[in-house]
Amino acid sequence: MTMDLQRTRGGIRLSQHGVVISEMRLRPGPTHSVFDILASLVALLSSPGRVGILGFAGGGMMAPLRQAGFSGPVDAVDLDRTSYGLFARHCGDWAGEVNWHQGDAVEWLRAQERTFSMLVEDLSVPRAGDVFKPRVSWEVLPELMSQRLVPGGVAILNQIPDEDGSWPQTWPGLSREMGPVFTLGLDDFENRIVVAGGNIRTARSMAARLRAALRRMGSRQAGRLHVRTGLG
Repeated sequence: MTMDLQRTRGGIRLSQHGVVISEMRLRPGPTHSVFDILASLVALLSSPGRVGILGFAGGGMMAPLRQAGFSGPVDAVDLDRTSYGLFARHCGDWAGEVNWHQGDAVEWLRAQERTFSMLVEDLSVPRAGDVFKPRVSWEVLPELMSQRLVPGGVAILNQIPDEDGSWPQTWPGLSREMGPVFTLGLDDFENRIVVAGGNIRTARSMAARLRAALRRMGSRQAGRLHVRTGLG
């Protein structure tokens, strides 16, 4: 995949068709983007066990994740070796243990055992001059993720609308099999983030704890999100 690279004040921005794929900071800290929210959710909701990231790109989550105080190892899979090479070159001295695998996310996850305490789905594909989610993000991965999580595990899905502006239905079994499900809306981005599982029981508590975590990180996203119960 061809990425456009742009130097920023804090690092390197990777984009396709004008859509930011990764904010690769050169030191731990906030990106002031969706990656801060994903990282804060991991730090807030993780429990002992494996943390997996499906769609690593340039490792945009890692700088805010380490800034948030999460120091554990991360397993990651992505098709794009070039972006990971940039990450390893520029961030390897502080990023901690990142076990990166080149391959298809579905095939890789199917080959894993049920040992993950948390899985984050952050895949995207270029299509028709823009960037969208692959169909597996809606049709395959939510159920497969739930099958690879240990009891009490957490699934986090970073979603964007389809080509026609619609939001395809997320697998409804998430809410039946994993406990509390929340959908996060963002003021600055079209993304929505679905969180399934974990020990936070109300949208109000989720919002308060997430905003506090983002403020501690120094992210401008702390006041630019809202949380509701359920899917979509």
